[in-house]
Amino acid sequence: MLKPKQHSNLELALARENATSAKASYITGIQRFSANANHAHQIQQDCLAIEEPLQLSLQWFCQRRQQYQQRPLSLTMRTPGDDVALALGFLQSQNIIESLSDVQDIRFAQGATTKQPYDYNHLELELARHVQFDWAALERNFASYSSCGLCGASSLKALALRQPAELDIREGWLAESLIYQLPSLLQEQQALFKQSGAVHGAGVWANGQYLSIAEDIGRHNALDKVLGQLLLAPKQLARSVLVLSGRVSFELMQKALVAKLPVVVAVGAPSSLALSVAKQFNITLIGFTKNSQFNVYHAPWRISKEGGSLYES
Repeated sequence: MLKPKQHSNLELALARENATSAKASYITGIQRFSANANHAHQIQQDCLAIEEPLQLSLQWFCQRRQQYQQRPLSLTMRTPGDDVALALGFLQSQNIIESLSDVQDIRFAQGATTKQPYDYNHLELELARHVQFDWAALERNFASYSSCGLCGASSLKALALRQPAELDIREGWLAESLIYQLPSLLQEQQALFKQSGAVHGAGVWANGQYLSIAEDIGRHNALDKVLGQLLLAPKQLARSVLVLSGRVSFELMQKALVAKLPVVVAVGAPSSLALSVAKQFNITLIGFTKNSQFNVYHAPWRISKEGGSLYES
């Protein structure tokens, strides 16, 4: 999957992440109140999803200075686990990288003590020399995706300039009967949600199965983890479905677009700007998905009553 010489530190980062067995939840004592007098003031235990910061620092080769530069890139609150995938998915969704070959190195930052040699809340990412990178342009792109100070038209224009439409446009390949099942099939594999009820889930379905599933306290992080997993194990995604456990925002739609995912199925509702993205780039957008109904907001022509057998569950 990975080239050992080119990505030796990426493999080490993955190995170290696995070795830490990052805890995603912990048990705490609670006092549960109930209107039922027989069960009032019970002392019980509850499971909480862990929320910790993850700092991403980026190194890139500056052609003008002919040397590598490094700056803090992002700080996000996330549920520990799949951090390498989260970082890679974030780089892809921000159009910083297109594939794993664009990453020269990835490593956990040095820890504060000899007993803690690595800081598992800080990842350092080094881009390959061939990646042309403009920090000022990146800062402008971050601003374009913010929810403050810019109108929807400006955000859509920025997205269109950065991401030409290259989505699969074949008709009738997605079975209606499958769409009803996708959220429940996702939730069946959301172990942390079952324990805590405090995390979002995201998954990519193709060829009769979920190719990637992730959970996180943040819905954006869950999707970045999914996209990063797919970068680590590339698969054909031309006819694929992104499934989300909650609502759909502009940011989630732009991540789906960058990953060339032509269908988004959500348990919740889309925002108005999410719908605008779907219309501009011909993404099939489905919301309020239950086991007996769903709403199609755009591009129903990918959906078939029968569907292809490869896409049935």
